[in-house]
Amino acid sequence: MSDASTENRIIMYIKRQGPSTLQQIADNLGITKMGVYKHIIQLEQKGLISRKVVKREVGRPTYVFSLTESGKLYFTNSDSLILMELLDFINKEGKGDLMIKFLKNRYKVLFNEYREKLDKKSVDEKVEILGKLRTSAGYMAEVKKSGNSYELTEFNCPIYRIASLFGEACSMERELFSKVLNADVENSHRQVNGSNLCRFVIRPKGDYSKD
Repeated sequence: MSDASTENRIIMYIKRQGPSTLQQIADNLGITKMGVYKHIIQLEQKGLISRKVVKREVGRPTYVFSLTESGKLYFTNSDSLILMELLDFINKEGKGDLMIKFLKNRYKVLFNEYREKLDKKSVDEKVEILGKLRTSAGYMAEVKKSGNSYELTEFNCPIYRIASLFGEACSMERELFSKVLNADVENSHRQVNGSNLCRFVIRPKGDYSKD
């Protein structure tokens, strides 16, 4: 396995699980703690991972590793990095109203796209399809059903910088999901608030597959 592949897996594990110990990462990757530590050192030097000492009641303190701001943006491409610079510029120039207008238009387009693809589907199908649509857009989404509700978890956020500068982006996403699913949607975790993921709890208002 290449160094880049192992580093990708380490970053992805921490994105999914949150702050993790060396042992937890090693167990997940199936390699030795020393092997993981070698990659952790490289990731720290690249500014992608940071460590914190956690004291325990018994035994020596242990390290817990988290993603830095750069680490959270690790899976974005070069185009996205240029976009981030543009966003910073727009914000500094006091043109935030233009970005809000853009976001509203973006979610209007997404609403029409999602509604067309979810039309006349059952609740289960709609949530499952929504998860696939989000994954295809780079959000690395997973869907789980719990009783009569669902959890849509996104481990990557292509619009992380936008949401960091313009918090309206998160509320617009929640509203978008609520409308296309005809459901009550709660945004329980947000990457822009320090979480390692974004999670939406979806509670359908009823079976609308016949609408």
